[in-house]
Amino acid sequence: MRIATAVLAGVSMMGLAACGDDKAATTTAEPAKPAATSALPEAEAATAPAAAAPADKVICEDANKASESFKKALLTIMKATGGDVPKKDAALMLSSFAADLEKAAEGSDTAVATALKTNAAEAAKAAKADDPVNAADTPEAAKAAKEFNAACKAVGVKTNL
Repeated sequence: MRIATAVLAGVSMMGLAACGDDKAATTTAEPAKPAATSALPEAEAATAPAAAAPADKVICEDANKASESFKKALLTIMKATGGDVPKKDAALMLSSFAADLEKAAEGSDTAVATALKTNAAEAAKAAKADDPVNAADTPEAAKAAKEFNAACKAVGVKTNL
């Protein structure tokens, strides 16, 4: 019985010793790894592809969400003020809307994104005008919205900018 215990204890100690040696070898090898891999991220960063541009359908859907949000905010203000939209509120809403549209088109240069960027520019221009509400209602803005809606319809998304 004592011999079996002694043998098992000896085998266990050898196993622990072997594990201890592996850790020592691993510890001495680990400092070399960061030095060897530190050049790797630079090489990957240099060859990494640019972030993928959003798909046209996603651009249309995001723009439609921004439009719906803008319309809800406009209706809320109109209800609270009896139909009038204060210039300051209109300017802030149009600025926010323009930023949302720009963000939706960010990274893309497709016809859909270009049409959306035109709408964003029209909204930003109207936001800076003395009378933002009337400045937003221009033939150029209507044309830009129509072109965007047509571009989205061509990719299978119904929008109402």
